[in-house]
Amino acid sequence: MKKPITTRMLVSINGKYVPLDSLPEEQRKKIAAELNDRALRSIGYVPVKDSRSSTA
Repeated sequence: MKKPITTRMLVSINGKYVPLDSLPEEQRKKIAAELNDRALRSIGYVPVKDSRSSTA
C-alpha cells in the first residue's frame, strides 16, 4: 500500500519560516487570500470591481 502524499505549507514572516497552520485563523485567512491573489494574477487574471459594492 502506498503512503498518501502529505503537504506542509510554510510561510516566511520577517525572514523566519513558520507553518501556516500554526498562525491565528485571521492571519491565516489574510495570507491565504494574498497567495490566491498572487497566483491568479500570475496567470493573467485581472480582478473586476463589483459595481454592487460601490458606494457612489
